This record gives sequence, structure tokens and C-alpha cells, in this order.
Amino acid sequence: MGNLMNIPKLRFPEFRVEKENLYKKHFFKEIFLFSTGKNIKQNEASPEFEIPCVRYGELYHMYNEVISEVINKTNLDKSELLFSNGDEILLPSAGEDPLDIGSASALTIRNVAIGRTINILKPAKENIYSQIYVSYYINEKLRKTISTLAKGVSISNVYNSDLKTLEIMLPKLPEQIKVASFLTSIEKKLQALKNKKAHLEQYKKGVMQKLFSQELRFKDENGNDFPDWEIRNLGKVLIKNSVKNKGQKYSLVQSVSNKHGFINQDEMFEDRRVASKDTSNYYVIEKGHFAYNPSRINVGSLAYKFDDEISVISPLYISFKSNKDYLKDSFLLNWFSSQEFIRQMNSSFEGSVRNTLSYESLVKMEISIPNNNEQIKISNFLSEIDVKIGISENQISKVETWKKGLLQKMFC
Repeated sequence: MGNLMNIPKLRFPEFRVEKENLYKKHFFKEIFLFSTGKNIKQNEASPEFEIPCVRYGELYHMYNEVISEVINKTNLDKSELLFSNGDEILLPSAGEDPLDIGSASALTIRNVAIGRTINILKPAKENIYSQIYVSYYINEKLRKTISTLAKGVSISNVYNSDLKTLEIMLPKLPEQIKVASFLTSIEKKLQALKNKKAHLEQYKKGVMQKLFSQELRFKDENGNDFPDWEIRNLGKVLIKNSVKNKGQKYSLVQSVSNKHGFINQDEMFEDRRVASKDTSNYYVIEKGHFAYNPSRINVGSLAYKFDDEISVISPLYISFKSNKDYLKDSFLLNWFSSQEFIRQMNSSFEGSVRNTLSYESLVKMEISIPNNNEQIKISNFLSEIDVKIGISENQISKVETWKKGLLQKMFC
């Protein structure tokens, strides 16, 4: 069993004293039985099939420390599958990133088919460990260690024979169970917040579809219908930005990220400068400017400048602003997330290797434009939903930060 060891910084009061409540070192080879799953190909798994299953890539994309509900299913013959007893800890044995193969998940459900390329840990003895506690422990304390065991170049592999060499610090089972229950309650709270955010985002998406298709219309202040929308080419309502950074007047270099809009380049590339030393041919970006990456706009690489700080962006980006006589910026920004824009964008791409949207193709698109007052009503309504989504994001961030701090203190 190993030697008695120190205790973590944070414990429940009832376990803080008494020598018998000190932590003990255990070797993986002493407390686990090791096995691997059976092959379930990607095209053999779908939420529409019958038999619940888990494949290795899902462990670091779909699941966290505890699997209490399975997403995919398979229709393979049961004789070809390996099924869970609900007491397993699963770790992917292969991945492109070595850190992926340290992603542990406690599978708490019986009769789930476990795919190949998964290391399966089961109890060798009773009443030694809580699978949920150990799953959190591995992810918090052993993930980097496991990554150092990885073999391979393009694909990293860790085998059960590697895992057998690992050590783990465990308190007695009652304390493990209490810690596991506490962490599970946090995870449930976090998942509830994520579900709330997802519902708000789905609601906004549905409302936008109705608004921009004019299925849903607002009334004016007197309760009357607004005028009909006008259809225009974007070329008539956009103004291309061609202002260059002459004399390198501005030094702040920004990039366009997929999710966060304009972002300082040193933040995006972790303090590495990828901009040219000479930025005189970079575009100057001011408040009210839009910019997009023509080769990545299909994954959301489009930004709007909300703040007053003037920056510059690479000439690889395309930049423009709206003609305020026709378009409110907030209306246009929402339109760029609409199904109508996505439909037109997908039919306007150029290039055989990578989808590219040139400015010339962009300005040929058509946009239906309501009058200014209806644009304002639409934008304000969608903004209210965005505020609620932002509140949810902030709540999620706070709980995740709190959880991270707890995990650092609860394991030794």
C-alpha cells in the first residue's frame, strides 16, 4: 500500500484530524485491472442507432470526468462488442495531442459498448477507490505525467502497460466518496448553466431566422406596420476600407479571431509577433469597421470594432464599414450571423482547396433592409438576448474558475 503521505490543502472538516485519515500511496498495478475496448468505427456510431457506445475520440471532445449519459449508439452485433459494468474509468490510448490521452472519464452506466483505442481501468479489489474521485484525480494530477509516457510521432499512444507504472494518492473511501459527490454537484451546476446558455443561443437563432425572413415583424410606436423592406446589393450599402498605415502611425496590431472578434495579435499568438516589421501596408481599423478573413469566414472569422482604440490589421484581411444612410451597424452585424447570409456565402465561395469569399463576391450578395426605426427595434431585441447569453457566460466562467481552484487544493 505504500507509505503514509501528506494531506491536501483543502479537506472536509470531519477528515482533517486523526492519523488514520492520512493519505496513502497506491500503485495503479495494485488497485486496477486493465483491458481495452473493441472496434467501433466512426460510421458505426450515431445518436440514431440502438446500443449506447463510447468511442475513444469522444473522451476528449464530448465527455468530462463523469459519463452519466451517453451521446452515441451503435447497431453492431452484441457479440462483437465489449460492455461496461458501470465501474470503469476510461482513458483514450491514442490522440494527436499527448495531453488528450490523459483525459479520464468515469463510466457510471452499465451495458455501454466501449470502443477500441480505450484503456479501461476496473477495480482489482473492493472498497479501495471511488471511480469518480480517481477520474478527477487523474485529470488534475496525472494528465501531464501520462502525456510524457506517450509514444509515436503524428499520433501519440499510451498503453495499459504504461499506466501500470503510475502512482496515486488516496484517502480512505468515505472521504473519496464525499469529495466525488461534492465535485459532481459542481459539475451538475456547471452543466445546468451551459444548458441555459445553449437554450438562449438556440432561441436567438430561431428568432433571427424569423426576423430576417420577415416572418416576424415589429410595429411602429403607433402600432402600425413598418414599410416594406428594400432589397439591395451589399455593394450599394458597404464602403470598402482602403486606408493604409502610412508612416506606421499606429502600432497596435490586431487579428480577427473566430469567436472574439478583433484581438491583439500578441494575445492571439501568445506573445509571438507574426506581423511584418513594416506595417505601412496594413489596414487602419477604427470604431465601426468590419473585417473578415476571406479564407476562414465560414468558421466565423469576422469581427466588428466596438472600441475607440485605433489598430491595424494584415492586408490579408478584408475591411469595410456600412453606409449609415441605409444600414445600422448592429443590424448588419446580426445579419452576418443569419441563415440568409450563410446560404449566400456558401454559394459564393471561390477556390478549389479552401473556401474563399472575396470582397467582389461579398458585395454581389443581396440584403433585405428595413427602415432605420425597425432596424433599431430588431437590434435592441437581439441585444437583450445577447445580454442574457453574456450573463450566462460570465456565470459559467466564475464556476469554472472556482472549480479549478478547488481541484488544485483538494488533491495531493
